[in-house]
Amino acid sequence: MTNFTVLTSDDQFASVFDSSSTTAHALNFWASWAPQCTQMNEVFEELAAKHPTIQFFKIEAEQFPDISEQCDIAAVPSFVIVKEGKIVDRMDGANPPELARIVAKYSKSPSALPSHSSATPVNAPSAAPAALSAEDMNARLKELTSSSSVMVFIKGTPTAPRCQFSRQLLEILTAQNIRFSSFNILADEEVRQAMKSFSDWPTFPQVYVKGEFVGGLDIVKEMVATGEFQSLVPAEKDLKTRMDELIQKAPLMIFIKGSPETPRCGFSKYVCVWIRLVCASKGKGVLESLITKRNHVPSPVGNWLPSWPIKESPMIRLTFWKTMISAKG
Repeated sequence: MTNFTVLTSDDQFASVFDSSSTTAHALNFWASWAPQCTQMNEVFEELAAKHPTIQFFKIEAEQFPDISEQCDIAAVPSFVIVKEGKIVDRMDGANPPELARIVAKYSKSPSALPSHSSATPVNAPSAAPAALSAEDMNARLKELTSSSSVMVFIKGTPTAPRCQFSRQLLEILTAQNIRFSSFNILADEEVRQAMKSFSDWPTFPQVYVKGEFVGGLDIVKEMVATGEFQSLVPAEKDLKTRMDELIQKAPLMIFIKGSPETPRCGFSKYVCVWIRLVCASKGKGVLESLITKRNHVPSPVGNWLPSWPIKESPMIRLTFWKTMISAKG
């Protein structure tokens, strides 16, 4: 395709920001280590075939850092539309339908024009939620940074990091067998911007240990090399201690696949719905009576996990072996 270029030199990019050019340029910033880029690369090439009036550039972000900085690329995959020397649109992340919509908007080809006969009305965007006050945001950040013994603020998630620095940090922590929790700063722009002043640190990733800011990737690298970082991290608790703490965390604890809002199996969903129905129809008193009335039956998760009255309820009997329930009493 004459309108599709895999960038191999900076010279090939020279015409993209030409202010006298009326041609739209679509830029795809990708990285070989990011699995989500694979599908989007294919989508990008298909769009190039469909929209011949747009010039498409596939750019390996880490091989062309100056171009990535010029386009303000913070994560991969990222897509930028340039026209008349200016960035006029962009999209971060793997979202094929949205990318197709953006590209079609700047295409002059007949196939890109919307069909009026089949046009679907678009709902007006809902009002953006009110921004938190400085005081409320500060309280939220304190809660976030203290929510785990080791808390990392990264671009992406542990299973799908979206920048090389976040990926390197995750590899270091994993290699040291350090347990950590993470927050995806790309999912919350308010938190992302507020963290820069909260930590007095302008870049990500950022690492907190026991609620105290430690630093970014380079500092963590140095501290791990000297053993200083490992000494800051609380000693790992054995399984029994962790289980004891878990089952005593709340008056009623359920061990399920997924979360109460998004259970990941039918049994977990069933027991969550049942607990909500009991609470809604009978009130807290009935739930407390269920907790204190349980029979003592062998537990499949060890002696420290309290048993449950599986004989009294066919619903509980059905879910017991797939969903473990414990209650403090």
